[in-house]
This record gives sequence, C-alpha cells and structure tokens, in this order.
Amino acid sequence: MLDYYWEVNKELKYSPRQGIEDTLALLENGSDVVFTAPTGYGKTTLTKVLGVASSKGNQLFDRVIHVLPFRGIVQDLYSKLRDEKNKLGIKSVGAQDMDYHDAPYYLKKVNVTTLDSFILNLFKVPVDEFKRVIKGNGSHFEVPRGMIYSSVVIFDEFHLFAEEGRALSSTLSAIRALKNAMVPVVIMTATLTTQMKDELLAMGFKHVHATDFHVDRRLRTEFVSDPVEAVEKGKKNLMVFNTREGAIKAYVELKRRGHRPLLIHSKFNTQDRKKKVEELQKMSADKSEYDVAVTTQVVEAGIDVSFDVLITEACPADSLLQRAGRVARYGGDGVVKIFPFSGKVYDKEEVERTMREAERRGIDPAILSVLKRGVERDMALEKSLEIIDSNVMFSARTASDLMMEMCSLTREVSLIPGFPPRTRDAQQAIPLTEYEARRLLPGKVVPYEGDEEDFQPHSQCLPVELLKNGIEGVVIKGYDPEVGGII
Repeated sequence: MLDYYWEVNKELKYSPRQGIEDTLALLENGSDVVFTAPTGYGKTTLTKVLGVASSKGNQLFDRVIHVLPFRGIVQDLYSKLRDEKNKLGIKSVGAQDMDYHDAPYYLKKVNVTTLDSFILNLFKVPVDEFKRVIKGNGSHFEVPRGMIYSSVVIFDEFHLFAEEGRALSSTLSAIRALKNAMVPVVIMTATLTTQMKDELLAMGFKHVHATDFHVDRRLRTEFVSDPVEAVEKGKKNLMVFNTREGAIKAYVELKRRGHRPLLIHSKFNTQDRKKKVEELQKMSADKSEYDVAVTTQVVEAGIDVSFDVLITEACPADSLLQRAGRVARYGGDGVVKIFPFSGKVYDKEEVERTMREAERRGIDPAILSVLKRGVERDMALEKSLEIIDSNVMFSARTASDLMMEMCSLTREVSLIPGFPPRTRDAQQAIPLTEYEARRLLPGKVVPYEGDEEDFQPHSQCLPVELLKNGIEGVVIKGYDPEVGGII
C-alpha cells in the first residue's frame, strides 16, 4: 500500500509522513494500529490512501469506514473526500449519520460515519431502518454488518470516544468484535491517556507515535481574568468556552464593545453551522471581516484552522492541547491566554492540576500526565453487545430490546431533534439532550406525518418513546441564525 501512498502524496502535493508509512506497513503485515500524532500532522491522509487501495485493489479489505464522534465533522471530512475522490481515483464516497443517509448500509468504497451510526449498524440495528426496528419490524441488518466485516475501520478522534463510560464501552465492544473477525482496525488521536494506551496494547494493537513532524511554533502562555479584555486588535483571535452560555454572553459583550465576533456552538442547525465553519476557515486564511471567533468545544476536533491568539477557559489537559493546536498551527508565534474555570462541565480538581502544570511547563504534551480520570465503563453493556454480535440467533429485535432498556448504546445523554416553530425540515433542527427536550414537554412535537401536536411523555426513555409514537422531535422556543437555538 506504500505505492498508493506515494500516488496520493504526488497528486495532492503532500510531504511524506513516517507515521503514516509505519501504519500502512503494520496494516499490511496484519496488525491493528494505534496511531498517535500531533494536530496538523495530516492523519486523515491515511483514509485517502486506504480509499485508493479499496478502489484499485488489495488483499486485506474491500472498503473503508471512518468513524468520528460528531455529525458536524463527519460532514466536513465527507465534503473534502468527495471533492478529491476523482483526482485520487476513489470510486465512491458516502456519509451516514442519524440524519444524513448518503451511504446506506456502508456500500460505498469510503464511508464516513458517526459512532452512533456505526454501533447501531454493527450490532444489528441498521440506521437506515431504525424506525422499523424500534416498532418491532424486521430489518436487513446483515447487509451493513457484511460491509463492516469486509472493511478497514478507522476510529478517529478516539480520545472523545473515551470521555463517557457508555461510548467507551460500546467502542471497545465493537473493537473486540472486529478483531475477532480479523477486520483491520486503526485508532487515531492526538491525545491518549497512558491507561487507555496500555489497554489497547494489551488487546494486541501496535503503537505508532509520529515524531517526524515538527512545526517551528513558539507559544507563549498567559493567565488572564477577563476573556473579552484579552482580545488583541489586529490579530486573529479564537475564544473557547466550556459552556454555550458562556460563549453567548461573551459574544454579546464583544459586539457591544465594537468587535466583529463569529459565534459557533452545538445549537446551530446543519446549514448555519456549515456556513459558520466556512467563515471560521476564512478567518484562518485572513479572508474574513470577523476579528474574534467565539466557540465551545466544537472547535476541538476535525476543524483545520490556525489563529494568532487563543483565549480559552481553563479546562483539562487533553482539551487544552486540542484547543492550542488551533494556534500558529503551521508555524510562527502564538499566544495562549487562559481565563478562570466556570466550574461547569469538567472535574474541578482535574482542571486545577492541568493549570498548575501549564503554569510550570506551558503548552506541552507532557501536561497529559496530570490526567488521572477513570471512566466508569458499563460492563453489562459490553457483555450484551458481545453476545448480540456473536450469536446468530439474536436479531435486530434483541438489539432493539437492549436499546429500549438502556435508551442509548453510545451516549450517557441521548440526542433528540429540536425543531423551530412551524418547521419540519430536519436540516433546520438542532440537537437537544434528553434533559433539554424534557424541559420543553409537555408541549408541541413534530410527528413524521401531519402537523405539530401536543405530547406528554410517560416513559423514562424519551427518544424511544418519541419514535414509538411516530414523533421525530420536539418544538423549541425559537431560532436565531446569529445565536442559535432558543430553548
């Protein structure tokens, strides 16, 4: 497959990367790989090379499945691969998540998908027939399973899968199922705790740690009290908050002070989020009228941008390194300004340990050593998924029963579409947690057929109850393209 790698480098004018060469060599020798490399390394080049190999022929796999944590970055990668597929000779590229079904059953040569969709497809609840399964009808679950078992599977941004116990449990169950079937597996991340690395190595993975990539980058670290005051005029400023509320508050204050801020968080619809990410990339290239990008954690993964100044809320070491990877990404001088922790989202002690180490070392991968977190895995879920996968007598009905019992196979908090009033277009909906959706009920909901109607939930698992009642999502209070969903 190295020949295919040279073809891709030549066609796209990429510089060779030893880490990618080593990963390809190990895959050809039958090994599964944990591939760690810094942000900006170009890890997704591996997917392009494997896509070429799947189209032109190899003896290990027939297609590529690239698994990502978020729908937004699925669409970003899908767009890039689709634009380059003809140039590279990749026969077909598709994407699948719970809303977008361009690659039903993973039939394309390169398939980009979310963890939610991948887990459901692997464990006999095909996403394309999700509603049928929940209602107790049959499904063609062996079709996507057959495609998965003839693929090479890449779990990208793996550190984000390991942040919640249920997501980590379902991911590790999937990895064990794939390894048992001798499906080639690659795990990619910029940050990986020692504990997680040791567990993967114990499962038989080989570790490739890229050390051949060096950007002449000089970052200065400062601690500030007011994020708005920390903005530097004439520079490209990226401001990152741990909460949406904090980001919106800063956005309003920046506007009041005469700045031109761009706001991005998780409560924008698909169309507006795409526009905002494109504008973020224009800012990175000095082609935008905005002077400050105000974001949440959505900027930590899958967005290739570079800013002069990062103004970030205090956060754990892995998040801090991901955010800092968006400063002087391609070299030069940059500044990381850290403002006080709001006390929300993250563990206070972990944040405090990170800040003490950052004050001593600056922005250095060595600060990952302070992470002592232990995610509480769901061993019952892991065992249940293992049985569903291995027992030919268990069908989609069994997996559906498990899902109804647990409410979600991959998330501690399920996502439910939130529709603006008098709108039923899924592309206009925003993702709501179950807690956010419950706060809006009893209230209006959007059925799959017909007009808005009133609904009173009675079940502990709201997502499944909505599906069983033919309801696509709940109605939110409103939507503003500038600040997002109003809930």
